[in-house]
Amino acid sequence: MTAVLAERIGRAGRPQCRTHRDAELRAWHELLASIEGDDWQRRTVCDEWDVADIAGHLIGQAEDVNSLMSFPRRYRKAKQVYPDVPRIDAHMMVQADEHRGTPPARLRTSFDEVWSRATERISTEPGLLRRVSMTFNGFRMNLGYIHDILLARDLWMHRDDVCQALGRPFDTGLYGEELVAQVMYDVIDGPWWGERPAVEVELTGAGGGTYQLGRGAPVGRAAVDAVGYMRTLSGRDNAPVVTGDPVATEAVASCRMPF
Repeated sequence: MTAVLAERIGRAGRPQCRTHRDAELRAWHELLASIEGDDWQRRTVCDEWDVADIAGHLIGQAEDVNSLMSFPRRYRKAKQVYPDVPRIDAHMMVQADEHRGTPPARLRTSFDEVWSRATERISTEPGLLRRVSMTFNGFRMNLGYIHDILLARDLWMHRDDVCQALGRPFDTGLYGEELVAQVMYDVIDGPWWGERPAVEVELTGAGGGTYQLGRGAPVGRAAVDAVGYMRTLSGRDNAPVVTGDPVATEAVASCRMPF
């Protein structure tokens, strides 16, 4: 299969980002409706979070979209409560903290309510607001990118976290391949690939595809499960099963990026 040059994928447009986000919200509605009893307290790969905490964090993400004061309030609180944790990570911990103990029925209804408003707000927010930028963990990004790309990605990856905690298969969804392609574009569009050589990587399984990362002639080829590699890039799994040419497998396995 011919490798797609990751740097030429380009950024998904707002209508397609809305499609990705809404598909994930439908998947989450179904997932939350299926969780019962002690499954809410199953531990996840996310440090210190159980399944209910992930739902609380995602509710907090939507609340931060819906209210202009929500994000700065939590961002200030994060520095006070978790002074030794990177600021944006601490912010997300505060999101989860503020919803901890919420009954499951309320988590379900809150999730649907806040995200219904948030996705509509994102789709109609003015260009001036979307161009506002901020720095997280040393990386500068604008609000439009956060809302369009990162929030859908966060929903998708955390759905996998919950499925893993519950021992269920993860359905990458109708747009899994497009979400993964946007990640591969970001690897090259940002500073994350760095000085690594050009390689071809075959992402196997659901959501997969074949991409060239880096510029110039590829020095080797590697293969890795698509969802598994998203977990590696996001820092969830530091021991991915990558096969192929040693120089390519090392480059692929060692890359990390904000998720």
